Amino acid sequence: LAKKRGIIITAVILAAITAASFSVWLIPQKEDSSFVVSDFKANLESIQAKQKVIADEIETDLQAMLAGTVTPDNFIMRAEASTSQINALIIELVGSGAPQEWHESYLNYGESLKSYSSYLRETIVLANKIKDGNSNNIQENLEKLDTLKKETETFVLKANETKP
Repeated sequence: LAKKRGIIITAVILAAITAASFSVWLIPQKEDSSFVVSDFKANLESIQAKQKVIADEIETDLQAMLAGTVTPDNFIMRAEASTSQINALIIELVGSGAPQEWHESYLNYGESLKSYSSYLRETIVLANKIKDGNSNNIQENLEKLDTLKKETETFVLKANETKP
C-alpha cells in the first residue's frame, strides 16, 4: 500500500511539473515591440534616407531589366524584398508615436511610402509582362510608373514642407 501511494504521489508531481512546463510554451506571452523615438526629425530623415537607398537600387534594377541585363525573375525577387523593406519603414513610421507637431509631416511621408509601395507592385506587374513575352501595353505600364513616382515625390515634398 505504501509503495502504491508513493508511485501515485510521484506520478502526480511529475504530471504537475510537465503541465507547468507546457503552460510556459502554450500560453501566449505579451510581446509588444515598440520604437522609442525622441528625435522625430532625425527619425524621419533616417526613414527618408532608407527609402531613397531602396528607390535608387530599384531604379537601377528596373533600367537593367528593361535593357535586358537583369532577368525579370531576378528583378521580381528584388522588388518583393524592397516591398518588404518599405512595409517595415511604414510600420516604423506609424509606431514612432509622433507628437502633434510632427503628425502631418509623418502622415504625408507615410502616404509617400504607400505610393512607393504601389510603384513597386506596378514594377512587378511590368516584370511579369516582360517575363511572359507580353510586350504590348508596356508603355502604358511605364507611364503608370512615372505617375506613381511623381505622386510619391509630391508626398515627400508635402512631408518636408510640413516639418515643424
